[in-house]
Amino acid sequence: ASITDDELFSYSNGRYLVNDEQQRRKRYVKFDIQALCRTVSSLTKDGAPVCKIDKMEGGFNKALLVTTEDGREVVAKIRTFCAGREKLATASEAAVLHYLREHTTVPVPKLLAWSDDPSNPVGAEYIIMEKAPGTQLYKVWDVMKEYDRIQLVVNLVKIEKQLSAIKFPAYGCLYFRHSIAKESERILLDASLDPTASFCVGPECGPAWTDGSSPDDIEPGLAAGPWHDLVQLVIGKAQRSNARSRLPIAKNTIPSVHGSAAEHTSALEAAIKLAPSLVKHDHFQQLSDSVLWHTDLHLGNIYVSAEDPTQITCVIDWQHTLVSPVFTQARWPVFLQPPGGYSTGMEIPKLPEDFEELDTDDKELARVQKLEAVSSKAYELQNSFDNRLVYCAIWKFDARLREVFRRVGDTWDEGIVRLREALIAIHQQWEVMGFSTPCPITFTAEEVAAHAQQFDKCSQWVEVQDLAKKLLCTDDYGWVMPGVDFAWKQDQNKRLLELAIKHFEAQLSEDEMRAIWPFPP
Repeated sequence: ASITDDELFSYSNGRYLVNDEQQRRKRYVKFDIQALCRTVSSLTKDGAPVCKIDKMEGGFNKALLVTTEDGREVVAKIRTFCAGREKLATASEAAVLHYLREHTTVPVPKLLAWSDDPSNPVGAEYIIMEKAPGTQLYKVWDVMKEYDRIQLVVNLVKIEKQLSAIKFPAYGCLYFRHSIAKESERILLDASLDPTASFCVGPECGPAWTDGSSPDDIEPGLAAGPWHDLVQLVIGKAQRSNARSRLPIAKNTIPSVHGSAAEHTSALEAAIKLAPSLVKHDHFQQLSDSVLWHTDLHLGNIYVSAEDPTQITCVIDWQHTLVSPVFTQARWPVFLQPPGGYSTGMEIPKLPEDFEELDTDDKELARVQKLEAVSSKAYELQNSFDNRLVYCAIWKFDARLREVFRRVGDTWDEGIVRLREALIAIHQQWEVMGFSTPCPITFTAEEVAAHAQQFDKCSQWVEVQDLAKKLLCTDDYGWVMPGVDFAWKQDQNKRLLELAIKHFEAQLSEDEMRAIWPFPP
């Protein structure tokens, strides 16, 4: 069906339980459709005109499937208001796609054209790439047999092994050299990684460096990288958290759990003070290589062959990809997150011993859980056999050390408690963890006791957030997928809140529950 220009510019890929109008407005982007069509036509062999545009949409970008009269299909991504830092987000994604196509066999869309200058004829930043071949994994994953799932996981680990083998010279994001004008904001790749002298590591480009209500940086001049070493990385991320402390606190947080600006400053200063001693730990010496990594591998971002779904034909959505320490990058792919009760190690998941005694529904549930666990086990063991760097980064690296690096840049968004929990744990276990010099930070018994109370409250907050998102089948933003009755979903949200008030009445008052419910009716 045909749509108007304004419908093409508007966001139509669902609604939001919180700030619906604002969220959709941030995803509205106006551009010159005819100029985009001319750009696409210029990429074809004989200048074939565009005959059809299908609106695909995306979370951070306008995604359009553009078809020309000669049958060629390309995807045009138009940057929206909430897609990270101006110019940089587009420039970095283009560089990542080009680098991976040129220097690896990782299957990514072929980059055809791009512009990070919104004053171009299209009137917006864009990337045009070939359509991903194959079918999205979510369409076939549920019907894939155990053996086929294992083979797909083996192939996924082969792809990730290529990524982990490339050691970049700094932490930040990857760019073409011409995209970063300031010499102080780029670190060049050497000839072994970049024979054509085309690429550099530059600043991070994700939304965390903006103020959330506009594409402008949180604070002009705030250093977003690149960083030569881990200590500078901690300092840079801590400065980001401090800058974000000028923003309002999210409405669904408990002030005592979130922490005051002074509490954030205190914990961030402790992290900075701790960093020079922390990075001397053996784990950091072995696992601090800077690697490029896809941290959002869900079933929609992986394409597989229609004839053989074990073969990965394309991996999409490389926007905001970091080059960062492997111990912060490596993680379970989203679709391989292990089910409850999963145990690491060589033991292969089996059906429960009382399987034959279960009823039909419980038997089916047990089969599904076993299949999920086997898929997770395949990822764990294949990394153990074939990609030891990633295996050690995920399963052997001390989680307390990793938490400092993962939390230090996001304290204002998620609260101070989880960073401080990691700092206190390291302080208390300093000698046990193998450090020979005195711990550079201290916490009094009173501070530890006060933190323990905050941590309990934080755990309740996390439990409520996770429960709400799971029962409402949504994400942090309260996204409601197209086709779902939005009024019904809003009513369901209200009813779930009332049930949660009753369920948690022994731990939280009604006012407290209403204050922390992630999607206030």
